[in-house]
Amino acid sequence: MTKPTKKGTHKETKTGVKTKTIDRPSQASSDTKRSHKAKERKLIPARQAAYYVLAFGFSAATIALFPVEANLSKPLLTRPYNFYRLAIIVLAIAFLLLATKPSWSNTPPSHEPSPKARQWLLRLGIALPIIALVFLVIQLVTPQFAALLVRKESWPFFRNAIFVKSACQLVAAIAFIKVARHYFRQRQRLAMILAIAMVLLLGFMIGEELSWGQRIFGWGTPSFLAEINSQSEINLHNINTQLAQNILYFGGWLLLIGFAFWRESLARLLRKCPKARLDFLIDWLPPGCFVGLFAVGFAFCDPLVSDSGLYCSSNLFIILATACLLLTELRCRLKLRSQPSSTPALDDTGDNRHQVLRLGISLLCFVTVLAGNLFNADLWNYNSGAPTEYLELFISLGIMTWALTVKSRLVKPKAKSSPTKTPRKA
Repeated sequence: MTKPTKKGTHKETKTGVKTKTIDRPSQASSDTKRSHKAKERKLIPARQAAYYVLAFGFSAATIALFPVEANLSKPLLTRPYNFYRLAIIVLAIAFLLLATKPSWSNTPPSHEPSPKARQWLLRLGIALPIIALVFLVIQLVTPQFAALLVRKESWPFFRNAIFVKSACQLVAAIAFIKVARHYFRQRQRLAMILAIAMVLLLGFMIGEELSWGQRIFGWGTPSFLAEINSQSEINLHNINTQLAQNILYFGGWLLLIGFAFWRESLARLLRKCPKARLDFLIDWLPPGCFVGLFAVGFAFCDPLVSDSGLYCSSNLFIILATACLLLTELRCRLKLRSQPSSTPALDDTGDNRHQVLRLGISLLCFVTVLAGNLFNADLWNYNSGAPTEYLELFISLGIMTWALTVKSRLVKPKAKSSPTKTPRKA
């Protein structure tokens, strides 16, 4: 038999049979391909760096627009300011997605919750969109009852939603107390200090929700505080309600949606800084399934006829960003559906088929709830603070779920020791 040559030609053997030789690429062509790939590898980080610079720049500009008074931006689509603001928000979201694309495409999940916590998250993935739709139906059918459900102004169960939110925050605080005790046993000082700080922050939130006991005991408001407080209550968040809402809504979205979607980028960043000793925060990152779980909750907002609705900068950003992240994650899931051998990404609970179904339901519920809240003002007419109470309920529930997830990763349940039976004497 003849030896194969570099080019694919037919060569006659001694027996007279023609054989086809195997084509082999030349050394020059393989070298050019390698050099081209090397150039691509050099260009990608530079391009990503540019995306990151633009993303952070437009994100900073977006956050700077949050404190702008709502009346400066009304009506929504007639003033040039609104178009500038909308353009900045859209560019911030777009460049954030472009900069972080390698992290949400086919990346394995890290630091999964415990099996028990995962089962709980799977149940929540079904329950929360249904609960959101039930709240919407109540708002549309009986808006007066929907207002009483969360903001009843008389005993018993005065301001029902406040006590539900406080209970969720209390559970989260207890979970972080156990996390702090775990870090104390492991002698991780910085982690323990941050866990204690979270307990204090949650305690502060509980105190603000209950007006530091005024809701329960009926204390009078001092005159100097009643003059500057919009509701004449003993709390700080009603001194500047818009600022407090921006911090709560954007902070809740960042924790439950933003950190959940970009958790792999954040985990990679924390691993690259070993000297800072912040890698323990990887355990604090929410799982990817949070995007589908709590997206529907951020569709609750004031109607377009109100002073907020889409006029408040933080609400507009939250609504647009949530819709974009839901669509992006659903698109990634649909792409992975045709590749069964690929590693699951983004959502670390359940198989890919069920994840696609849950994300599709979440997106449908998100659009439905958003439309119902924006174009129905009956609930807001009964009680102007009722629509956002539903949003705050979902944020408090999300904080509790996140805290329990962190605890499940760090604090392992004690194994029950079975009592040993002594053998009977014959």
